[in-house]
Amino acid sequence: MRRVLPVAVAAAALCFSQLPASTATVTAGGVSSGLSTAIAPQQVRTKFALASAAYGSRVDGGSVPANSRDTAYQRIGCTNVAGIDLNNFEADLVIPGLGKAEGVRTRVWTEKKGDTVSSFSKHSIARLVIGSTPLGSLEIQGISSLSQAFNKNGRFGATATNEIARIVLKGAGQPVQEFAIPAPGQTLTIPGVASISLGKTVKKVTRSFARVSANVIDIKVIPLGTRARVAQTNAAIQGGIKQGVFKGYAAGVEAKGLADNLKIGRTPLALVPCPGTNGETRGKDIAGVELGDLGSLKSVAAGVNATNAPRIAQGTVAGRVVGASLFDGRLQINGVIGVANVKRERGVLSRNSKGSTVLEIIADGQSYTIPAVGSLEIPGLVKLQSALKFPTKNGLKVVGLRVTVLDGSGAVIDLGVASLAIRPGVRPGT
Repeated sequence: MRRVLPVAVAAAALCFSQLPASTATVTAGGVSSGLSTAIAPQQVRTKFALASAAYGSRVDGGSVPANSRDTAYQRIGCTNVAGIDLNNFEADLVIPGLGKAEGVRTRVWTEKKGDTVSSFSKHSIARLVIGSTPLGSLEIQGISSLSQAFNKNGRFGATATNEIARIVLKGAGQPVQEFAIPAPGQTLTIPGVASISLGKTVKKVTRSFARVSANVIDIKVIPLGTRARVAQTNAAIQGGIKQGVFKGYAAGVEAKGLADNLKIGRTPLALVPCPGTNGETRGKDIAGVELGDLGSLKSVAAGVNATNAPRIAQGTVAGRVVGASLFDGRLQINGVIGVANVKRERGVLSRNSKGSTVLEIIADGQSYTIPAVGSLEIPGLVKLQSALKFPTKNGLKVVGLRVTVLDGSGAVIDLGVASLAIRPGVRPGT
């Protein structure tokens, strides 16, 4: 017998029955293989930042390959547009460390109906088969999760509903054995096969945002020593979108191609929230970063500041490195700052890299200056390029100083990285 798990949650005195009517038609069975006659929803801008994501499974532990995480993943990043609808489907999917999933479907979408703006995330698995042991194979059927974060008449709320239809053990020559679905906080253990417990639903609702995350099942596969979280959905909505929607970051350093395949991601990383920072500067800094055999950096920082008003959205992001010592001290670089300034005013976009600078370059005791245009090459050592600008559709990316190592390794070190884009927000008067 199909059982809806008692994990539905609601906020702002709104219940799940108030979901837009179209959600009732979204089923685990999905869309037929024939041509669809459905009309795509009209896309409209809203005053909310919307995001959602879902995946089939995430497996940890044992000897699980790195690429086995986040199966059937789909997401909508930061957007203020309602009417986006993305899908992902896998008929059969072998999941290392877990088993085989059939009919794996992910859907994430944004929607505006009347006075309700929502971000939705749905994931379903028709059948999950966990391994094959002398006892037989364990099947979990009819797995489904639906999360919604919404704003209705100015009030934020969030809901989540998880569902499991059946759990059965099929042994060769033996009758099918069906197990009761565990209650919240309880664990169903099939010796030698797996232990199963219900996942968690976490939500947070305030006056300015709502977000919810739901996991249907938490499974420990006993023979493999792995843990899997199955069917996760996430949805979020936040207010504050006016003239623009921000997307950007700042980092002190980003490097690739270093010795021993060492890769330095964006460090430290400061992100720009979708609605901006309300004029507040937010940043991170660390004392230093090691670059393996190439050397080290000291006092590495990143900061972002973004303001979103009805007629103007503007922001500044900056990455900074106070000092770099490379090649056993042969190359000293001081005072690198990369800055991206972007403004959207009455729909018109402007951008520049004012504030980007490199104070000092010393190689083998000699001072160098990078020409205003072009680059500086120190033969056999490095090629240096300052204030690199990469215009994007809605903004600008700036690298304060790019260091390309000339030893054939392909190592590239970007110091003072700043990237900012401002997509159109809500038109004044709407």
